[in-house]
Amino acid sequence: LNLKDESVQSVLPISEFKDFVLLVTKKGQIKKMNLSNLSKPRATGVRVINLPEDYSDTVVDVKPIKDEEILLVTTQGQAIRFRDDDVREMGRAAYGVAGIKLDKNDEVVSMEILSKENDLTILTITEKGFGKRSRVEDYRITRRAGKGVINLKVGEKTGKVITTSSVKDKDSVIITTAKGMIIRTPVKGLRVIGRATQGVRVVKLQVGDKVTDLIKIQEIEEENGNE
Repeated sequence: LNLKDESVQSVLPISEFKDFVLLVTKKGQIKKMNLSNLSKPRATGVRVINLPEDYSDTVVDVKPIKDEEILLVTTQGQAIRFRDDDVREMGRAAYGVAGIKLDKNDEVVSMEILSKENDLTILTITEKGFGKRSRVEDYRITRRAGKGVINLKVGEKTGKVITTSSVKDKDSVIITTAKGMIIRTPVKGLRVIGRATQGVRVVKLQVGDKVTDLIKIQEIEEENGNE
């Protein structure tokens, strides 16, 4: 892609151009589009969402979806869970519909597609190195466009929420910081606690440093039983 004043937000492995893909923006707009709209690529790419011309909004995340649930999470510690059939299919030219109602100065930082697995939890990390795991069941299902529920109590001590990841006990995560620190930690070492808490310190940061991202590493069991 020949990009100008843009950056890649997501890369998806696609075997067939069927089913749907979800896009979410920092202002809480969400859009569901059939992957068939992307089956005929052009050298310059294909426009998949019409963002405001004043550059006031940007795409935060893009993920495939098929009869699943969605969790949107914000920098100020809010989260909303709703079903994907609450979002109608739209064409490439559409901007989307409201996914979550945001307070002033708040914005969406991540989108989780929730599978129906029983042991799934939501791991949240903040810029000052605090993290917590919460059960998916703690986020009640509502209609889209609501304010949602408290995901993490954000304050001066924690800093704002950077991102989330849906994880299991057997997974690990890699946390990166602005000053180049890389920390790998097993998920099972982070206990599951309630939503409306600040969490615990996961990363001890140097003065002036902050967390920039969290990436999940799935541990795959081989046929002989070894990881």
